[in-house]
Formats: sequence, C-alpha cells, structure tokens
Amino acid sequence: MKLFACALLGILLAANTAHARTLAEAAGKMAKQLKVGCVVTGERVGGDVKCALSGTAPEAGSTPPEKVVFEIGSITKVFTGLLLAQAVVEKKVALETTLGSLLAGQVKWADPRIAAITLEQLATHTSGLPRIPDNAVAGAKEEDPYADYDEKLLLSYLSTAKLDGDSPFSCSYSNLGMGLLGYLLGGAYQMTWEQAVVEKICLPLGLNDTAVNPDAKLPRATPHDGDKEVKPWHCAALAGCGALRSTAADLMKLGAAMLQPDKTPLLEAFALALKPHADTPAYGGEIGLGVFISQFEGEETLHHDGSTGGYCSGFQVIPAKAVVRVVLINNSSLSGSVAIAATSEAKPVDPAKQKEVTLSEEMLKQYPGVYVLDRESRFTVLLRDGRLYANLTGQPFLRAFAKAPDRFFYKAVAAEIAFNRHEGEVQSLTLFQNGNEITARRSSTPPPEYKLRPGRELQPYVGEYALMGLTPLKVTMQASTLFAQIEGQSALPVFETSADYFEYDAVKAALIFTRDDKQQINGLTLLQNGLTVPAPRVKSPTSAPTK
Repeated sequence: MKLFACALLGILLAANTAHARTLAEAAGKMAKQLKVGCVVTGERVGGDVKCALSGTAPEAGSTPPEKVVFEIGSITKVFTGLLLAQAVVEKKVALETTLGSLLAGQVKWADPRIAAITLEQLATHTSGLPRIPDNAVAGAKEEDPYADYDEKLLLSYLSTAKLDGDSPFSCSYSNLGMGLLGYLLGGAYQMTWEQAVVEKICLPLGLNDTAVNPDAKLPRATPHDGDKEVKPWHCAALAGCGALRSTAADLMKLGAAMLQPDKTPLLEAFALALKPHADTPAYGGEIGLGVFISQFEGEETLHHDGSTGGYCSGFQVIPAKAVVRVVLINNSSLSGSVAIAATSEAKPVDPAKQKEVTLSEEMLKQYPGVYVLDRESRFTVLLRDGRLYANLTGQPFLRAFAKAPDRFFYKAVAAEIAFNRHEGEVQSLTLFQNGNEITARRSSTPPPEYKLRPGRELQPYVGEYALMGLTPLKVTMQASTLFAQIEGQSALPVFETSADYFEYDAVKAALIFTRDDKQQINGLTLLQNGLTVPAPRVKSPTSAPTK
C-alpha cells in the first residue's frame, strides 16, 4: 500500500543544521550518516567552481563525481517550467492557454472548472488540482509508483475530476499538475515531453547528460533507501513532474545559465520563467514557472528540491552572489536542502540562552488552533497541562516556551514562532528559522484531540509489522512521537486520538493496534482510502499493557 504522503517544507523543525563553511564540508558531515551511498556536490561561488563526492560510490569507478548520473526527481519541474516559457516565446501556447482548448475532443469535462485551468496555473501549483490523481493509487507499484500511470489513465481522470471550490487557488504542490503540463507541452510540440525538453532546453544549454535515460556510457548511482538497494523510478504520462536523470556538472551549467541568461539562447524564456507568478505561503516566498523564489541570507534565491524512491537532490541559485549549489544523493534517507542550509552563515539565537517567561492560562488559551499554509501543510498548536506544543505537518510536536506575550521559542531547535493579531484576535502564526520566515493563517478548524504521552508510554508500540503478512512496516519513536514507515517510503508521525488508535496528519490514514488475550500488542490495522489492511507483529510481542 502506498501512502503518497505530501512533501514537507524545506524548513525542518525536527533537527538543527550544523554550520559548514562549504557545501562539500556539509555533505561530508551528512554522508557519515549513510550506511551505503554517496553525496555528490557542486558549488560555484563567484568564478570558483568545485565538485566533490562524500561516502561511497563503487559504481562510479574512475569517473569524476560530477559526471555520475542520478535521478533528480522534482528538480525536473524547473525544466518543465522553462519548457513552458520557451513554448510561449515560440508562440506554441500562451500562459493563459486552457486545458479545454488543448484537449478539445479528447476529454468530456465533468467539471468545466477543470477545463478552464491554465498552463500558468499548472506551472505555479495554483490550479487546484491535488498532489496526485485519485486513480493513481489503485494498482500503483510500491517500488515504482508512477510507472504505469499512462495517457489513458490521465485523460480518464480529467474527464471525471472536480475542483474543490473556485479559482483563484493558493499555491499547493501538485505532481499531477506539473506532470500534466509536461504532457500538454509535448503535444504542443507534437513530440514526447522528453523529446521536447531535450531539444528545446537541454541541448541549447549544453546539458548533454540530462534526459530520462542519459548516455549509457556514464555510470549511474545505485538508488538506496536506508541500507537497502531499491529500484529506479520511471514515469509515463506524468514524466514532466520528475522523470529526468542528470549529473552535477549539467545542473551546475543550468545554474550558471540562470545567473547569466543573456549568454544563453534562451534569454526570453529565462526572463519569463524566473520572474514571480504567484505567492507560495508554505515556502515563504513566490514561484516562477516551476522554480521557487525565496530568501536565503537576505538574498533572492531560486531553488527546488527533488526526491524519488532511492534519491534526494537539492538545487539553489543566488544571482546577487553568483552562487550555484547542487546536491545529489543516492539514498532517500538524507535531504539535499539540509546540506544547502548548512552553508548559511547566519547565526541563530542559541535556545539555551533564551529567557523563558510565564504567561497566564487565559493568555495561553488564545493560541491553540490549526494554522494553514496550503492545502496539505499546516501548523497545529495544542495546549496540554498548561504547556504549548506545535507541529508542522509530518513532524513531531515540540514544546514552545514563551519569551514574551505572543512570542515563543523552541529549546529542541533554533527557531521561534510569533502569533500575529488583528483587532486583538490571533489571526496567524509566523515561524522564524534559518533566516527564513513563513506565515500561516489561522483557520476555523478546531485543533485535533491528540494525546501527547511521554515516550516511555508509547514504547510498547515500537516494532516491526507486516502489511498483509508481506510488506514491512516499522514503528519507531522520535521526540516522544511514534513514526510509521512502510518499506520504500518516508517515515511519518502518527498521533494517538484514543486507546490504541493513531492518526497520520500528513495523509488521511490511521493505525489501530491490536492486542492478544494478555493485552500485549500483537499487530495493527492500516486504514486508508476505505481499505482495511492487517499487519501482524513480525516478532513475538514483548510489550507490557498500557494503562
């Protein structure tokens, strides 16, 4: 069973980022966490360009690290956005071109609002389309979830899909939207998306080793999830959202082109793609066509991350400083954005030096709530026994300590949150971390009734379970929070709402733990999409009954 969880923010509440002078140094520290695999980096500061490899990559042989091929996942979206810009320059389409006009005669629309979606909305994640189509789940392969999602399924989805509300929509990340954009652009050029992106973008920029399947003579980094080798991913109709493979050398060339578009044959396309087209509350900035635009150490930054089943990547361009940073990892257990963040010279306030103040119970009662960033990302603030806790979707709850009315700091991480008022009422929340600020608006949704128990009381649930007796599901504990991880997927937190019942906050799913006649935990049941999937405990239970 595939959970299809949302990709979370690049700002991480669960871990501090150790400072490193260079990207290679940051990668070296990260690579020590890997049991297998490597981290390849490319960094340009002014005219100085350096590439490096940390960890192990026996498949590379004597090939320079910058020429080893990796899956780049969602960095592909930068290429698809640039392809849209070039198609506009060539007058193949316009930003205002709609799905209805491009798919006339191919789709009968159940919802005319779907037909009215524009290409610009697809490129900026403002279409209102979900992260993935609902007909992608059934039959999807655990190890290769997009491989079988073909043109027939895509058009079938569009013919039945309905939007939840009217446009304009706020930015909400959608692999479906960007994949659909790639499919439509291929049609506009009367070729496949890959042919179009290689011919119109890669070759003009000299990116000769970037394609769905680059030169077979180049070594490919073997994908891993933790200590396990996994299969490469493939994309069919949704290739435009994440199908490309590339090298650090080619991505460094792309970054250099973004620094000096006037020295490329795609000047007009870059001008269109790299300017802001929509706000991105969840990322604390704006978005161009497929590329995020925000601040890093006070300077405008162009960036995107990528992740597939066995790879993670990061890409950053800072025009004002002539900086380009590329991180390619052949292990899904690390994050490219964390390595890039470690190069920041900003010195956050040491939590140990913060001074805590006491706020009245009446004041504390004003803060709990759900603060929304986008359709899938939110802060949840809870008050338990006079203590305030906050989490970001897909992360543990951390206790927040008051330093002043409406201002709190964390001791577990160098970050602060502020509650913002309008006419005396708390209306939003702002997170300050790593030199970034993101603000989430308060919604009318009441906070969930999660029980926040000490870690020792949750320990009995920790163990390994087997979905349908086959697929491993591991339950671990971090920061007094249970995390559930299906093999080949990311670990996600689950929160207790009643005895032995735990809900995910990143996806609509839940775990119900079962007990034997001695009240020891002997299995669980996963509830998702109307399905009930049993999972016996792999080893004999050793847990003690909980009260």
